[in-house]
Amino acid sequence: MPAFLRVLAFLLLLCGTAAQAAGLPSLLGGTPAQPQASEPLGKSLDEVITTLENDQQRTRLLNDLKKLRDSTRKAQPEPEQGVLGLIGGTLAELEKQFSGEASPFKRWSDEMELAQIELSALKVPVQQLPSLLFGFIAIIALWSLLAYALNWAGHRLRLKFGLTEELPQHPRTWDLVRFALRKLGPWLVALVITVYLSFALPSSLGKSMAMVLAYALVVGTCFSAICVIAFSLLDGPHRHRALHILRHQAFRPLWLIGSFAAFGEAMNDPRLYLALGTHLAHALATLANVLAALSTALFILRFRRPIAHLIRNQPLAQRLKRRALSDTIEVLGSFWFLPALVLVGISLFATFVSAGDTSTALRQSLMCTVLVILCMVINGLVRRQALKPRRANRRQAVYAERLRSFGYTLVHLTIWLLFIELGLRVWGFSLITFAEGEGHEVAMRLAGLAGTLLVAWLVWILADTAVHHALTRSRKGLANARAQTMMPLIRNVLFVAIAIIALIVALANMGMNVTPLLAGAGVIGLAIGFGAQSLVADLITGLFIIIEDSLAIDDYVDVGGHLGTVEGLTIRTVRLRDIDGIVHTIPFSEIKSIKNYSREFGYAIFRIAIPHSMNIDQAIALVRDVGQKMRTDPLQRRNIWSPLEFQGVESFESGSAVLRARFKTAPIKQWEVSRAFNLALKRQLDEAGLDLATPRLSVQVLTSADGSGTAKD
Repeated sequence: MPAFLRVLAFLLLLCGTAAQAAGLPSLLGGTPAQPQASEPLGKSLDEVITTLENDQQRTRLLNDLKKLRDSTRKAQPEPEQGVLGLIGGTLAELEKQFSGEASPFKRWSDEMELAQIELSALKVPVQQLPSLLFGFIAIIALWSLLAYALNWAGHRLRLKFGLTEELPQHPRTWDLVRFALRKLGPWLVALVITVYLSFALPSSLGKSMAMVLAYALVVGTCFSAICVIAFSLLDGPHRHRALHILRHQAFRPLWLIGSFAAFGEAMNDPRLYLALGTHLAHALATLANVLAALSTALFILRFRRPIAHLIRNQPLAQRLKRRALSDTIEVLGSFWFLPALVLVGISLFATFVSAGDTSTALRQSLMCTVLVILCMVINGLVRRQALKPRRANRRQAVYAERLRSFGYTLVHLTIWLLFIELGLRVWGFSLITFAEGEGHEVAMRLAGLAGTLLVAWLVWILADTAVHHALTRSRKGLANARAQTMMPLIRNVLFVAIAIIALIVALANMGMNVTPLLAGAGVIGLAIGFGAQSLVADLITGLFIIIEDSLAIDDYVDVGGHLGTVEGLTIRTVRLRDIDGIVHTIPFSEIKSIKNYSREFGYAIFRIAIPHSMNIDQAIALVRDVGQKMRTDPLQRRNIWSPLEFQGVESFESGSAVLRARFKTAPIKQWEVSRAFNLALKRQLDEAGLDLATPRLSVQVLTSADGSGTAKD
């Protein structure tokens, strides 16, 4: 724009000259300007006059000035609007969109008129009508006959080999593949053969429409088979009735949905545009897609309860371990059909608003639905593969199981990420393109965060498995009380340590300076160490007690003057419940000694006072006889680990000999064995007519000379 620049320079120079002419006389006391200042002004005036005398340059200059004015207006910031202003502006835009020439009603009316015109122009002469119908009927008949023959041959083969036509109650992978081949194979093979043979017929509109119809029906069959397979992969306890309903009643509705959607997609082919006309093809595609959406809504309403049952019914182990997730799935299963119907309604509304846009919103929604179903099928197959039992070394079985679960979880995440990427591409977006372009920095940070979390998760799995394997390893390979005691504490410490390290690394990868955070954590740790010495003493003492395995859960101990059973351990206290049911919570720092009655074995010790009238050898034989009967007692023989160990006469009390004997018993069973032995001994003495020793009192009577007596003990 050289002319525009020259004029603009002239205007600026003119402004400057006027300012100079107005200001210099007052400053210099009326001294006239130098003659050199008028020369640039004269040249600029000549250029402006020359530009304005030329019509083309004058028009160009006027257009440039208008553009400058418009750009100046656009550069001005718009005034801020409040909430009412935004609502009013939105309503004004909607009113503008639904009125006038831009109204969807007007556009749909124009679209239908143009489609009707193209349909009227499509009318063929009467002499060409037989060839058109012949092409359509020949293609459909050939395809149907081939499919019927292939279905009959497949039925005969199934009868010969004893194969079932429907899916079994617990289908294997091969059963699912065979079901898909049985449903889809004959129609697809027939379509391929029909396409090959159709080249012998002349090209016509009837032939093209027959091929489109056959293609749509085959795609509908494929869609319904994939959906039924996806439902079958959700097999589990208490789901058999819902699966039976879906397998036997959902195939035809799904076939209709897939056929309508495929027909609408096929009508967007450029060759059909030429044969039918653009607007007529658009109208048929829109009608097919609307029918697909309405069929989907009817399917959702009809089968909402069986699908809700499939979603809600989770295995018992998952319901017990993951209660929050189970509650979320319960709510999702109860109301899953509401968002599905809303999506169908949004698709229909978007199709109505974007009249003449070949139902882009519906096609994109249907494609996303197909992607969701494929994702479910692939995830179901991966889950089925993960649940298969595998043989592994006993020592490596735990590691292999958890690492396999970790690997399959990564596979599931990869499948869902791939689905999200494909779904975004359907709507015109892409995560990969965003990561390579404007969002490269954000993508790298998020990738670093995800990598940190995955590595932390893997380290947690390995560490937790190693702790579990080390603590539960014994001669019999079963979990023991030591494992039950130490495992929660060690797992909590490991989890907190790994989580803190992962958090610091993640923050560092996100670009944050973690040095002040580490310094602050160190200062806080020192403050806690000095300010809570009793807490630190409890922690350290408890750590050594647990490491030394001095007590464990379910042990019967005497700690801090309290006798009871250990019910729980924390990193600071031990919790006991005594024989009266009272719970005692004792800090570790107050424990000076531990008496544990539950380790390895116990001794049931007996002290028996023999009557003075009973022979000692007879008493020993009686005690041994009772001990032998105790070892053959079905209720006590598992608690008694050794023969009766007779230790002889311990002492004499009140003139009676006290015998001492003992049994080696199972841990914590010594008191039970003692009570049973005392009961059996008392019954044996009663049968023999004997009584236990009682204290004796000896009385001596001394007679004096006067005849009085004195009693002495």
